[in-house]
Amino acid sequence: MFLKRRWALSQAVLALTGLFVLLNSCVEAVPPEFDFEDDLIIIDALASTAAGTSYAKVQQTSYEFGLYRSKDISGCTVTLINEDTQEREQLFESEGSYIVDPSFRVQSGSKWYIEVQLPNGQTFRSTTETAPEEVSITNIKENFNPEMLYDEGTESYTSGHEIRINFDDPESQRNFFFYQYRAYEQEVYCMLCEYGVYRNGECLSQINNPALTKEYYTYLCDVPCWKISYNQDINIFSDEFTNGKSVENLLVAKVPFTSKQDILVEVLQLNISQDAYKHYRTIKDLVDNNSGFNAPLPAALIGNFTDLSNPEQIALGRFTAAAAVTETIFIRRSLRDEPLSGDFKSPQPEILGDPVPQPLTYIAPCIESIYRTSDLDAIRLRYFKGTAILEGSTNLTNTP
Repeated sequence: MFLKRRWALSQAVLALTGLFVLLNSCVEAVPPEFDFEDDLIIIDALASTAAGTSYAKVQQTSYEFGLYRSKDISGCTVTLINEDTQEREQLFESEGSYIVDPSFRVQSGSKWYIEVQLPNGQTFRSTTETAPEEVSITNIKENFNPEMLYDEGTESYTSGHEIRINFDDPESQRNFFFYQYRAYEQEVYCMLCEYGVYRNGECLSQINNPALTKEYYTYLCDVPCWKISYNQDINIFSDEFTNGKSVENLLVAKVPFTSKQDILVEVLQLNISQDAYKHYRTIKDLVDNNSGFNAPLPAALIGNFTDLSNPEQIALGRFTAAAAVTETIFIRRSLRDEPLSGDFKSPQPEILGDPVPQPLTYIAPCIESIYRTSDLDAIRLRYFKGTAILEGSTNLTNTP
């Protein structure tokens, strides 16, 4: 039976106040303790001026086997609504998220809110957010760092590429930025079966095969296939000390060096509201100081959603309207000879004489998802064909 912990809204506010005092006092810090509740709804949603980047994520909290978890909620009805025109954009479900049509984008200055109806009929509505003005990136570059991240579990450093940008901060307004990235690299193989083989669309276990000597088999993609990866950390920036100035060498992404495949990294710079910045800053502080996303979430994450049938219902997460610009950089990792980070397994195909069911199998399908595609558009594809590679350079801007 799962452990359930309850907390009232007043307790949540007190917890947030206690955390604020802790972080801003001069006394010795004592780790705060929070009470938590199962079955809370978490909604993370974005309306962006960049085409195809608006999304929503709907989850529910649980406490299982001593760990705080969240699980995706399927079957929701998610709608972005323009407050002035009442234009409605329906999001569709894909790989545990709700996404928009690839061509959909909001305009700077437009006002939007989002409604999320759960399968049980419970409906949450956000407050209205106005999309700010876009701020262009003037330069992008990368640097390989053999000690990019420290892994406490292995007590060692992992290597990777640090992406930095320059931009001119507008003097007429305060700006707050949230950075994400999406990266494309060609898949080395499309299926890996541990102690098994790929047959009839799935991994067939060979764990009881006494003649099996290989721990895994890999299967090539049936068509050219690209892996899509995303940032796992939170990267934010405030222009409190740089308003109206040029910002240079700002670190906005850390891309782990997990394979020798060349990689195309698209950095998304989101200009967000001050309230949104405070929200993401709270999450960042929690993740940085509490061992990752499995750490407990305090009341500070109560966002801008309301349950239409029960205004007292607590909801975590927030809806944010953002002005987004994208800048692209191509990194030729195939030229590097440093050891890889992570647990990459080298290709190991079936070969004649292996004690596995016949016929031997060598390929698997490239299954379309938000993490993999065979349909790379012509602009991105040109990077991998080398038509835009600058002689003597390992990185590019977004003009192929």
